[in-house]
Amino acid sequence: MIAGIVASLEEHDGQLPHIIAGIAKIPNVEIGDFTGDAHRIPMTIDSPCPNTLEETTRLIQDCPGVAFVDIVFVHFEDKPERVATVTSERNEL
Repeated sequence: MIAGIVASLEEHDGQLPHIIAGIAKIPNVEIGDFTGDAHRIPMTIDSPCPNTLEETTRLIQDCPGVAFVDIVFVHFEDKPERVATVTSERNEL
């Protein structure tokens, strides 16, 4: 599962390299091209499952200097992840 996101930054007053360095430490994240005065940074997350994608997005959101994260698109692989199902028995009267 691959997601394209855009991280919107708070006013960073020259702290952009520190913000990017923090985000770059997060596994499965590729930072796209940006300029030195950017306030919106494109990124790609390559995640093995939906839960990891959500956790990674939250990690980016929690980085110092990140105001919020927009998910632009999500590509689901052809082979869906197996999900355990729970069946319930119904008592009929």
